[in-house]
Amino acid sequence: MVSTAGKTGGYTAKDISVLKGLEPVRRRPAMYIGGVDVRGLHHLIWEILDNSVDEAMNGYATTIEVVLDKDLKGIAITDNGRGIPVDTHPQSKRPALETILTTLHAGGKFGSDNYRHSGGLHGVGASVVNALSELLVARVKRDGFEYEQKFRRGKPRGPMQKLGPARGSGTSIYFRPDPEIFAKVQFEPSRIRDVLEARSFLHRGLTIQYRDRSSRTSESFKHDEGIKEFLRRLVAARGHKPTQDAIFYMESPDDPRMELALQWTDETGEYVRSYVNGVETSAGGTHELGLRAGVVRAVRGYVEDHDLQPRGVTISAEDIREGLSAILSVYILDPQFQGQTKERLNNPEVQAQVSGAAGAALERYFNSNPTVARAIVGRTVLAARARAASRAAAQEVTRKTAVSHRLNLPGKLADCESTRPHECELFIVEGDSAGGSAKQARDRKYQAILPLRGKVLNTEQAGFSKVVENKEISDIVSALGC
Repeated sequence: MVSTAGKTGGYTAKDISVLKGLEPVRRRPAMYIGGVDVRGLHHLIWEILDNSVDEAMNGYATTIEVVLDKDLKGIAITDNGRGIPVDTHPQSKRPALETILTTLHAGGKFGSDNYRHSGGLHGVGASVVNALSELLVARVKRDGFEYEQKFRRGKPRGPMQKLGPARGSGTSIYFRPDPEIFAKVQFEPSRIRDVLEARSFLHRGLTIQYRDRSSRTSESFKHDEGIKEFLRRLVAARGHKPTQDAIFYMESPDDPRMELALQWTDETGEYVRSYVNGVETSAGGTHELGLRAGVVRAVRGYVEDHDLQPRGVTISAEDIREGLSAILSVYILDPQFQGQTKERLNNPEVQAQVSGAAGAALERYFNSNPTVARAIVGRTVLAARARAASRAAAQEVTRKTAVSHRLNLPGKLADCESTRPHECELFIVEGDSAGGSAKQARDRKYQAILPLRGKVLNTEQAGFSKVVENKEISDIVSALGC
C-alpha cells in the first residue's frame, strides 16, 4: 500500500470555489427544484403560484390568473394582492423587487408580521425561478403606479422601470424556463389545470382563472364547499363506492388551523392527500401520522364503548384505515419542511395536535351518527376477517411451497396447519381406516397423520436401492421433508 501522507496533489485554497448570487442554483438546480425533468420544470410554476396563494391565504388577494403560452414554453401568473415592494432595500441599496428576484433567502416570510401562514418559507422560490429562466418579466402595481423589470438567467437586463399610473394592486410574473437547464421545455396543460383546481378547493372564496392559449380554452375555478367537494370529486374519479354517503368534515380554528374531510369506501387500501399552508405534501409527514392515529383511536373507542368487538376477531389499525379516503389541510406558523420542494412535513409537535383534534371530532361525530359509525365498524370487521383469512391462506401456501421445493407431499398425508417444525408431530398409522380415526382425534393445528399400506419394509435387512424404491418409506421421507 502506497502512503499518501504529506501529499497534497496540488489541492490548495485556490481550488475552493465560492459561488455567488444565483450561480449555485444554475450549477445544482436539483437541490432547489428536485430535478430538471418534467416534475422539476413544473415545480417552477408552483413556486410562483404559492407566492400568489400566500397573498390570498392571508386575506390580501381574491383572484389569481394563470395564462399559458401557445407554444407551452412560457407562463404568466398574476394576482391582485398587495404587490411586491418596489422601494429601495436598506441593505442591498436596490429596489426590493430586484433584491427578492436576484438574492437567495430574501423575502417577507421569515417573520409572521406580514404573513401569518405561508407556503413560501425559505426566501428562495422566486429567485430560483428567475435563475432557471431564460426570460423573466416582473410587473407590480401598487401605490397608484405600475413597475416593470426584466431578467435573463437571473440577472437584471436593466433597472426597474416606472411604467405609469395604474389602478389597484398586485404582482404579475411571466417566465420562460431556460433550455440550457431543462432538456425539454414544454409545460403540460392538464397537470397545471389539476393543480390550480386543487388550490381553489383548498382556499374557499379564491377565484383562479386559467387560460390555455395552446388550445384556446379558459376556465374559472371557485369552490365554495372547499375540501368537502374536493373529496367527493376524488372518490368518484378513483371509481370506488363509498361505505356511506355522508362525508365527515371538521374545521378547527385553533393553532394549527385545520380542515379535514374523510369518507370510507370499498377500496382495499387507504388514500390520503395532505396539505400544509396550501402546499401539497406528497410524501406525508407528521400531520398525516397524526391523522391516522386519531382515526384509529376514534374507531377503537367507539367499538369498545358500544361492545362491538366480535369474538375471535382481532382488529388492527390497518383494518380500520382500509378504505379510508381523506383530505387534510393544516396551517402552521412555522412549518419545517423536508427540503425546498416541501414534500414532507417534519414538525414533531403537529402529530399530537392533529391526532387530538381529529380523533376527538370523529368520536363526537360517531356518537351523533350511530348508523354511520356502525357501518364503518362493520366494514372494519369485514376487513379484519378478510385479512385473517388471507394470512392463513398465505401461510398454507408458503408451507406447501416450501416443502414441495424439495419433494412432493404424499397424497394421503393429512398435514397440520403450523409451519414451525419444532412444534409439529407426525403420526404414522396402518391403513386408511386407522387414518380416519386418527384424523378425528388429532389437533389439526400441530398433528399430521400419514396412513401407510401394510407392513413397512425392514430397512435393516434390505439394500439401499430397495429402500429408495419403497413407496411407504418414500412417503415418510417426503412427509418429514428430509
